[in-house]
Amino acid sequence: MSDKFSEDLLKLAVDRALGKPTKNQGELFEELYTAYMNDSNSSSLREQITAAVAGCTTIPGKLGRDCIDIDEVKKEVKPKNWNGKRPTDGGGCFNDYTRKRWKKDCDVNLPIIASLFAKGMLIYVVEFTFDCIADRLDEQIVRISEEQGNRYVRSCSWTYKHWVDYPMLRVHYINKKLLKEHDHYGKSVVTGPFYEKLMTL
Repeated sequence: MSDKFSEDLLKLAVDRALGKPTKNQGELFEELYTAYMNDSNSSSLREQITAAVAGCTTIPGKLGRDCIDIDEVKKEVKPKNWNGKRPTDGGGCFNDYTRKRWKKDCDVNLPIIASLFAKGMLIYVVEFTFDCIADRLDEQIVRISEEQGNRYVRSCSWTYKHWVDYPMLRVHYINKKLLKEHDHYGKSVVTGPFYEKLMTL
């Protein structure tokens, strides 16, 4: 995680993402917030908001884990930003993924905090562990890397289907009201089946 925001600015950004009234929020803050939240080249603010809502502290730097909880467990943060074009499927990915990294993540059963933002608003923050997606990632490594002879899998991915029914799934936050409003206007933020699942969490 490259940019580290001050506690006051992060708190303001978290409140804004949760739809809470924010003090000192003016046009300049809104412009800066919108620019950061929709920056396709940097997910730094989205990562820090996600970590904060999940009760974690972000770890500076772009390499390694993204945040740490009160028990000093290091976790990965996977925020997704809805692009307004097509519904999302609750997916995520690891870029340039190798068997070595898979084994490392598997050994610690890496906790993953996933979130979704839409138009600057936080839709959900959930947490699951690596065992939910391990088989899905393994299949891609075998097929793309080991069988086809590539050094790594460029985008090793998963969808909501791999974690939504996980018995130990932790729902840190979900804005069902906002999801219903988007669905009502025919601009679904998430796919139909995923929407139905989210409504039951």
